[in-house]
Amino acid sequence: MSSSALRSASSLKVRAFSAQLNKGLRQAPARFVQEMIVGIHLAQSLHLTDIARSLREDVNVHATHKRLSRNLGKKELIDFMSTALLNHAASKVTQDMIMVVHLSFDDSYSLCDISAIDPVSPDRYIPLLSRLWSRHAPDYQNDATEILTAVNQVNSATRGRGVFYCHQATLYPDLFWVLANAPNLRTVQFVDDRERVFIVDGQPRRVSELLVSVELPYGKLMFKMVDAAHAEWMDHAKWIGAGSSVNNNVDDKIEMSMFVHFGVSTVQLPDSDKQGELVIQGNSSNFDTDVRGLSYLTTGVTVDTRDQIWTLLQNEFLATDTEKVVINHKSRFNPSDVRVLTYDRLRVLNVLLQAVMYYEAYIEQDFAIQDHIVTSEPHPGSHYRDFLLPKN
Repeated sequence: MSSSALRSASSLKVRAFSAQLNKGLRQAPARFVQEMIVGIHLAQSLHLTDIARSLREDVNVHATHKRLSRNLGKKELIDFMSTALLNHAASKVTQDMIMVVHLSFDDSYSLCDISAIDPVSPDRYIPLLSRLWSRHAPDYQNDATEILTAVNQVNSATRGRGVFYCHQATLYPDLFWVLANAPNLRTVQFVDDRERVFIVDGQPRRVSELLVSVELPYGKLMFKMVDAAHAEWMDHAKWIGAGSSVNNNVDDKIEMSMFVHFGVSTVQLPDSDKQGELVIQGNSSNFDTDVRGLSYLTTGVTVDTRDQIWTLLQNEFLATDTEKVVINHKSRFNPSDVRVLTYDRLRVLNVLLQAVMYYEAYIEQDFAIQDHIVTSEPHPGSHYRDFLLPKN
């Protein structure tokens, strides 16, 4: 059989990328990996029929579908491809890059996606690893173990160069403390439970107490894009913009100025000798004067100065942007609509999708982070604002 898609000059770049990943594979599985990476990229779909059609082979689509389906059962490709992609991508990770841990789950499967982003190039993210598991798998222990395995795998491949930002640790029992206590990891975790207890000066203190008592001596002005629906409860007299009223333009973008207050307190983890820093963030704006409300536990990260704390918070904003772009990028392929017969086949397909996402995001640069929600400069555009732009 012959594929016109694999012979096409337009697929040369993605074929060259796939060839880097399948080194060491026998001819048949190497060809399968190349066909799937090229096919998923061209079809923008995980359905084997769409992939088969995109390859444009000189046999009927059903025959191509059948061959791809048979090869999708090669579960040895899971570890091989995952390791090959991670080693390839990890070489792009430089010191202190943001490592964004995104978690998702449904009734059947859970996913841990880890991506890197460099604050120096905030529009370009690097997919590193995607680990899929089932709570019904015979080797399953718990979700925290699966996620820690993924994080440790990435940390090892990058030789500890990144700082892991995890917003969703509290969704999984014990994961917050597992990550915080893990040796050789540098982590920043959002603390959403105000009843969580840390040790401060030898005494147990709830986060709710620390939010009130810790001084916030530093501050920075930031600009935040919010949904137009917010205009329904905000004071319209404070908005400045051209065109028709905010009421009649609920699809318009809205930007608010926001003063970010911040400070830090050294804490000890309960039942542990390990120390961390609890970074407290509060926001005040024309519409909200409740300045205390957000906190992040950092371990292995130096936050001794104002600039170091502020860098951490800016990285936190960027990590949030990266999570959203990972979700949007993956949704291109509508993975929730995929129906494959076995758990291992789904895991093979997930690894191949991760390879395509890496190619599109980092090599082809076709999927960038275009919308940064919180920035240190006003967002460009003619949307409504609660402040005046300087005249140029």
